[in-house]
Amino acid sequence: MKKRIAIVGAGIAGLAVARTVQDFADVAVFEKSRGLGGRMAQRRREDYAFDHGAQYFSVRGRDFAKVINDAEKAGAVARWPSSISTFPARDFAMAQSSAGQDRYTGVPGMSSLAAYLATGLEIRREFEVSTLERGEAGWQLRPLNKEKTGVVIGPFDFVVCATPAPQVLRLMPTDFSGQETLESVRMSGCFTLMIGDVERRRLPFQAARIDHPILSWVAANDTKPGRTSTLSLTVHSRNDWAEAHLEADRDWIRQTMLAALSEVLGMDFSDAAWIDLHRWRYANVENAAGKDYLWDEKLNLAACGDWCLGNRVEAAFDSGRQLGAAIRRWAERE
Repeated sequence: MKKRIAIVGAGIAGLAVARTVQDFADVAVFEKSRGLGGRMAQRRREDYAFDHGAQYFSVRGRDFAKVINDAEKAGAVARWPSSISTFPARDFAMAQSSAGQDRYTGVPGMSSLAAYLATGLEIRREFEVSTLERGEAGWQLRPLNKEKTGVVIGPFDFVVCATPAPQVLRLMPTDFSGQETLESVRMSGCFTLMIGDVERRRLPFQAARIDHPILSWVAANDTKPGRTSTLSLTVHSRNDWAEAHLEADRDWIRQTMLAALSEVLGMDFSDAAWIDLHRWRYANVENAAGKDYLWDEKLNLAACGDWCLGNRVEAAFDSGRQLGAAIRRWAERE
């Protein structure tokens, strides 16, 4: 009889687990948002489209390379950017563009890679898990949504938490063996400013890293493959600046980032047709767990994510894939 496995979180790590175990287990993925991919996210507003989380990803390992090669053939990803410019802090003059290994983005949005990985999977969206409850028959998931009070899903033989480490820590029972490791993980936030304007002239770069006290990144999202032609800028704050101002007034954050962008680019976007702001509470992995995944053999609980291995999309994939392989070995023993 197939094992029933629940996966909390439909980011790259959770989807990698699900793809690895779907041929020998009954898998259900639960995602609190409407979209898939976690920080591999896209937001559409009127005629504008913004990848407001991860901007691109690179490939190092053979397993991830095979998935990305197949995704590229399917039209779900494409290579971008051709180079990344740099704005030094000393004079904010654009430095020479840098080339390097191939970089990729989702098509037509960053979340397209997640959609590709999710093909054929059972995913329940807008289902935020509030608690895991142990019963004689296995684990049950209780939703946070008050409209679903009294509803529990299960039982499951095994539960995987594939969310940011602080969220895993809140969801796991106190006797989970990975508690100490979870507490050692450090993640930092980020503010993303999204600017859309059809009147502005094109910028002389696709993407740029910024050495500035407030900003760290700016990209012309419209230069990505499959995007709209209207100018769509994605601007990231520095992680340390975001951490210091996570609860600050959003209007003040918006105006401060706009002023910093004007200082860097010499262009005023304060009257742009569209300006939006998003706060990522857990955007960057500052201190990783240093393990492929966390596993509690007694409880049949596990956790995975980029926070296990490092701050890369491939790290999330590798963590999920390795956990999926371990679950396969567990299922074969049972």
